[in-house]
Amino acid sequence: MVAELMLEAANLMLIGMAAVFAFLLLLVLLVQLLSSVMQRYFPVKPVEKPAISDTTAKGLNPAVVAAITTAVHQYRQQQ
Repeated sequence: MVAELMLEAANLMLIGMAAVFAFLLLLVLLVQLLSSVMQRYFPVKPVEKPAISDTTAKGLNPAVVAAITTAVHQYRQQQ
């Protein structure tokens, strides 16, 4: 009696694991297929990097640095 139940439980477990494995394998294959189709018909265009702005090239604006310093100081005073 117990041996029969254990055998049936093992059988159900193996069937369940095989079903999950098959589903995951099918899912991976479909995602790869979809990826290759999308890359073929809708290729990703490279994004051009914007030119370096003048403020970055010249350095930091002293007024902005002063505002940030004041804000950090006030925040630390509240803590």
